[in-house]
Amino acid sequence: MPANILDAYKQNQRLEDFVARLPADAAAVIDELENADIDGPLQGRAQLLLAQCHELVGQSAEAKRVFETLLQSDPGNVVANIDLAKIYNREGAVQQSIELLQRVAGSAPEVAEVWQRLSESLQQDGQAEKSQEANKQFQMIKSFNDRLQAAEQAFAKADFMAADKACRHLLQLVPSEVRTLRLLCRIARQFDHFEFSTATLARCVEARPSDAALRLEYAYSLLGSRQFADALEQCRRVAELAPENIAVYKLEAEVLYNLGRYEQAVAIYQQLAKLPEARVSSLLYMGKIQKTLGKRENAERCYQQVIELEPATGQAYWELADLKTYRFSSAEIDSMRAQLDVNDGAPIDQVMIGFALGKALEDAQQFAESFKHYHAANSNYLKLRPYTYTNHNDRFESQFTREYFTASGAQGHASDAAIFVVGLPRSGTTLLEQILSSHSRIDATQELDEMVSIARSLNEAGKPEQNQYPYSLQHLGAEQTLSLAQRYLDYAKPRRQQAPYFVDKAPQNFQHIGLIKTLFPNAKIIDIQRDPMAGGWSLYRQFFGDSNLFSYSLETIGQYYNDYRELMDHWHATLPGQILTIRYEDLVGDFATTVRTILDYCQLDFEDACLDFHNNQRAVATPSAEQVRQPLYNDALQHWQNFAAFLEPLMRVVASRETLEQQ
Repeated sequence: MPANILDAYKQNQRLEDFVARLPADAAAVIDELENADIDGPLQGRAQLLLAQCHELVGQSAEAKRVFETLLQSDPGNVVANIDLAKIYNREGAVQQSIELLQRVAGSAPEVAEVWQRLSESLQQDGQAEKSQEANKQFQMIKSFNDRLQAAEQAFAKADFMAADKACRHLLQLVPSEVRTLRLLCRIARQFDHFEFSTATLARCVEARPSDAALRLEYAYSLLGSRQFADALEQCRRVAELAPENIAVYKLEAEVLYNLGRYEQAVAIYQQLAKLPEARVSSLLYMGKIQKTLGKRENAERCYQQVIELEPATGQAYWELADLKTYRFSSAEIDSMRAQLDVNDGAPIDQVMIGFALGKALEDAQQFAESFKHYHAANSNYLKLRPYTYTNHNDRFESQFTREYFTASGAQGHASDAAIFVVGLPRSGTTLLEQILSSHSRIDATQELDEMVSIARSLNEAGKPEQNQYPYSLQHLGAEQTLSLAQRYLDYAKPRRQQAPYFVDKAPQNFQHIGLIKTLFPNAKIIDIQRDPMAGGWSLYRQFFGDSNLFSYSLETIGQYYNDYRELMDHWHATLPGQILTIRYEDLVGDFATTVRTILDYCQLDFEDACLDFHNNQRAVATPSAEQVRQPLYNDALQHWQNFAAFLEPLMRVVASRETLEQQ
């Protein structure tokens, strides 16, 4: 982020103020623009505005001079070309107008007005046939643009199917049309198809390297596909092209956070917090970083400042609740109740306030009212993000057999550096990571999602079912297997320090144990299981946003738990002795013995630091961040029983599995 962001912001604001004063105050704006100290990329905008102001006051010669000067440094400026062509036409220099418009039509053929003006100039020059051809081009492009606008409107209304269909039809007409490809990529990102979006936008940026908005889209896609280093480079390129664009600095800070470069991210947010429109979001992100670094009081102050600025900001209340150790005052509880009663905030704010109020009342031991707010918050979020859970265990069980692993074992990478911690969210995975990373020979890398990304990349677009993951693995050769394994190791490398081993604690990797063992036959995998009622309740009271959508329904939590246990049974049957399963209750109840069991499985010597895990000062970015910085406690083991009267849907689904096992 450049040191002059505030200067660029102020310059941009000044230009917008000038525009707001037009056309009535054009003469005064000319005087101020000529004396304004505006430099860098914004200088071109200032020149364009100055020329347009000269036009407004009838100073055509001055306007022409400024337009021509601007086009010497920015020959592709479409607006300047069109406006200058108008002046040439008025002066009778029609041939100059035609040459100007033909040149810009070659570089920006999608701008319908260029063809319209070119048709008019050709008609004025007596070139009737060429004028008709240009007019036909104008009509065709106008029709295309109208269809594209309709697709964009469908996207804005979240009618992604209609938007996708319209885009694909338009691409049949013009296969490489950048605006259409860009919209198609935005649709793809709605469904987490970041590989397609990233590859497509890379080609678009190559075609239009000076398009700052396009590069910004590309950077967002790179972030979504977890290509953080490339995303950071694109952010910096965008900042060079459009230093006034606040969005790029927000994105850069988010990328830096994901790279673990927390101080640099905070430095950006501190500057952004000085801008009125970025103050609240910057404070929220700064609070998140302070929480990750274990600076709880600093995090609290950030969130409290947000509430002072905008009391309806649900995220601030939830972030305070998500610190786990924060206790809301009676005044704060009354404030949350009032916000829910008024119900004039955004639906997502109401949801997060509901979760926070549920936590506050739970701490106050008002369990019935607490559950009422938890239940309403979960239900309301499912209205915003409807979700249907699907069990895919049959795919994994049919593909990953003992015979499969016998055949594929010789192809994998020999590395045993990764220790995979799997399980359900809120089952103790962060605690286990904290214990392991306290060992001198193990680094923490937090939740890597590269295994999920690799699994997604193994789906072959447009191919039949047998070419989709996990079935596609049966076509994986030794060279590709090693390449994918190296891809994973390369992804993890910048997140590691110097230890020979590292922990990847993405809980959802329990679904991808077959892939893990294909790529790394020597990998250690530790599955941590928790009592389904305790774990299920912990999931239901946690707001995860768009991840873990199964957690917003008690019934679905039960189904997910049952399917998780079924799949883990399959992995143990097909990979006997290769996966260590421990119970959270054993970890808490017989801590030292369980830690020794874990280290023995990892073939590591015991170290006392693993028992003193709460002294580990590493950054922690999960909801358990504050809890794992405290000595071990067993308060959460039976906490769910305070809500047992309300958890019958979860209890019933879980009991159905236990009944089947007994039979």
